[in-house]
Amino acid sequence: MSGEQYAGARLTFAVIAMLVLAACEPTFVFAGGKLAGTERPMPIDWGFTEDFDTVQIETRPTDPYSVNVWGVSVDRDFYVAASDAGEATWAQAIEAEPRVRLRVGDDIYPLLAKRTEDPQELADVTDAYIDKYGGERDRSFIRHAWVFRLDSR
Repeated sequence: MSGEQYAGARLTFAVIAMLVLAACEPTFVFAGGKLAGTERPMPIDWGFTEDFDTVQIETRPTDPYSVNVWGVSVDRDFYVAASDAGEATWAQAIEAEPRVRLRVGDDIYPLLAKRTEDPQELADVTDAYIDKYGGERDRSFIRHAWVFRLDSR
């Protein structure tokens, strides 16, 4: 095998490996498929999620689609937000079918996502995002995001 053929084979392998990884689990900015982990019932308190900057959400139960997202707990509820609102594939999928699975660490929670537009609830979620991830209230992406509260099925 010539050096050029070897380099081509290595590139092909790298591309295939990336596609396989992207098809299974969300990786950085690449969406994935069905999430792996241990299914658990919805917790009474989501406070433990403060230790996780990123969680994964899986939509489309019949054709799983998963992405990495930021999430926050407010009181006894957990929220995720799509910063590009209606342009996010996962947010559109939730609008069509609210059954989701959330992975926090190695645990998976089967949940229902409900979009919230209540001003007080959105203000509380904005505060939680700022507390956890930083930023300024007037510039928070939540102002234009679709915000979903995750509830038990």
